[in-house]
Amino acid sequence: MQDEVSKHTKKVFEEFKNPIHSTGEKIKEIIIEIVIIVFAVTLSIWLHNWSEHRHEQQVAREFLKGLQKDLTEDIKTLERNRNTIADLDSNYTYLLSISKNQPDDGQVSSKIHKHLVYDIISTHLNTARYDGFKSSGKIETISNDSLKEKILFYYQQTISKLTDLEVFLNSWQLKILDFDVNKGEKLPIKDFVTTDKMKSLLGLGLYNFKNSIHNYNETIKQAKEIISQIDSE
Repeated sequence: MQDEVSKHTKKVFEEFKNPIHSTGEKIKEIIIEIVIIVFAVTLSIWLHNWSEHRHEQQVAREFLKGLQKDLTEDIKTLERNRNTIADLDSNYTYLLSISKNQPDDGQVSSKIHKHLVYDIISTHLNTARYDGFKSSGKIETISNDSLKEKILFYYQQTISKLTDLEVFLNSWQLKILDFDVNKGEKLPIKDFVTTDKMKSLLGLGLYNFKNSIHNYNETIKQAKEIISQIDSE
């Protein structure tokens, strides 16, 4: 294409010096050559942009295909951690139900020991592919605006919110563990779990357990929606 432009540009200069053609003929020939040059340049730019757009769309499709795999694995992790939270919720609901006046024939203490468990939660999701794609400025190559917004919302807000809740729940469990170590060893297990402080901690935890389960379900739902929308592309 560059050779064609150079060839017709040369003809323009040659036409200026053409001793045979009249001024009118020269102008006509020059206009024709200029039109050809403009057309060639415009076509070259269009072909370049088309090729670039096609390449960007191919890169975007490969990213979305890989993202499906990441999200499929993320869902397994999210479901596993949600089930862990649900188990903790069940255990601590039982602990909160124990009253100070409840008689202990040994079975209650045994059940308390069984339910007084700690399980630190950490959801490590596959974000490297998304982070790399976004940091390279290629996120805008996703042509479906609805899909793009869902992906951004999932990684920028939903995951961040879930992580914050996990940090809180882990901190809360450590507070109970610290209270257990410092005071629990000095009290019978039933008296320990029925102290005012322990009841307050249990109530706070149970509220956030339910909130966390809701957020896990919402995160899983969003991940499934993204996978489904990529399939329909």
